[in-house]
Amino acid sequence: MSGMNADAAGNIPAARRRHGMILFGLNALYVGFGMIMGVVNGGLPTVMRAQGIDISTAGWIYLLYLPFGLTFLWAPLIDRLRLPFLSRRIGWIVTMQAIAVLGLVIVAFSEGAAPLVLFLLGFGVVLAIATMDIALDALAVRVVAPDWRSTASATKLAALSIGTMIGGGVFVALAGDLGWQATFLVLSLVLVFLLCPVLTLGKLDELTGAGTDAPESIGGASLLRLLRDAKLRKRLIFLCIACSIMFPLVGLNRLMLVDIGVPVSEIGWIVGTLGPLSMLLISAVSIPLMRYLGLVRSMLIFATVAFAAIVAMAFGFAFQNQLAGIGGAIAVGAGVSGVYVTIATKILGWSAGTQPATDYAAYYGISRFASTLMTVAAAQIVPLVNWGLFYGGGAIALLVMVVLLLVLIGRND
Repeated sequence: MSGMNADAAGNIPAARRRHGMILFGLNALYVGFGMIMGVVNGGLPTVMRAQGIDISTAGWIYLLYLPFGLTFLWAPLIDRLRLPFLSRRIGWIVTMQAIAVLGLVIVAFSEGAAPLVLFLLGFGVVLAIATMDIALDALAVRVVAPDWRSTASATKLAALSIGTMIGGGVFVALAGDLGWQATFLVLSLVLVFLLCPVLTLGKLDELTGAGTDAPESIGGASLLRLLRDAKLRKRLIFLCIACSIMFPLVGLNRLMLVDIGVPVSEIGWIVGTLGPLSMLLISAVSIPLMRYLGLVRSMLIFATVAFAAIVAMAFGFAFQNQLAGIGGAIAVGAGVSGVYVTIATKILGWSAGTQPATDYAAYYGISRFASTLMTVAAAQIVPLVNWGLFYGGGAIALLVMVVLLLVLIGRND
């Protein structure tokens, strides 16, 4: 990293060109990651609910998110082991992406298979993509200079938004027209195409790893190293609580729209496209906001957007107002994404040690695991109460989350 900082200080145009290439390579893969997340989060549950499956049953599909939250269990292997081709992290990225592509091809030719078989195939694809993502995040920690972390976090959101638009929007809207096989074959081909740009970063991966990434240093990579530190444990606990509040509020809103009578095609085209577009806007706005207002003020602005969106969704359900419900469903994703950009900026810095994959997986993965369990639990709770009470409680919980995040990042803004 020191070489890159010197480059940034002494030759700004060269640093910009280098980081432009870095961000392009990283974000191409984040688009593919967003596609898979979009299919799991916004595609399959919406289609299932529209087919008459009850909320609690559709909610179980969110268990496919579990690999995103469990990567901390095997992330030390990425830090310790180097595969016998390419650079340390890119070797893992290519291998895992290839496994995901193979899994999607198998799914494409498995239409009509037993639900359990399809679930296991989907789980395998998500497992490979989640592992690829941790290796990719570790690469980002290594090759992105400190001054570029906020930009990297914001552009990552933009890439994820584009991918989510494809997976959660276009997938829902066109799955019926394209058919099962064509849909999944197209997804697999896109993942292959998106892998190519990161292959250009091999030399940078090796360069930034020299001296800090040696096998004897990596041999000690361990989750326990992070958990033994009281300050790091506090960060992790606060992140888990914050994510367990944020993500159920985003993950279930499309099911609410189905319940107030919004057609699935409209959910796919309107929410599935305008939602990610609003996140693209947030990603563009967040860079100057964080630069000139700091992380805390930026986080408060985004949290205010999320709070207003929750109120709109509660109003939409109470009065069967589809416009308010749709507007809230779009805005809550944008607000929560903006909050998470500020958190991700800090995580990049917290993970810049000798075990970047392990540390990043702990911060991101464990908090994602907690939020996944909370999303599944929330899907079981909603039928017992109603959407109005769910969003009312969510608004109160969001205020609690803001207080926790102020404690977490306020002193180090």
